[in-house]
Amino acid sequence: MEKTKANPEQVQKKVLFWLQEVGGKSEGKPIAADTELLESGILDSVGILNLVSFLEEQFGFSVPFEEFVPENFKTTNAIVTMISRLA
Repeated sequence: MEKTKANPEQVQKKVLFWLQEVGGKSEGKPIAADTELLESGILDSVGILNLVSFLEEQFGFSVPFEEFVPENFKTTNAIVTMISRLA
């Protein structure tokens, strides 16, 4: 699969796609940029690992172990901020 440059808009689209269509537990509910992913149960620990694997493949970077903290996965905005910092 061709890697995509990690611009914030593209990252947001990919994260939302993954959460809604692939691995999230949104149960058809809309997800906004500020939706609490962990608190609402949309994303759990296994989901975080799967999402990170997907994003690493899409954008060609690795998430260091120390970045696996709840604050980085709280919302899609938090995920985009982390990816923008790392990629």
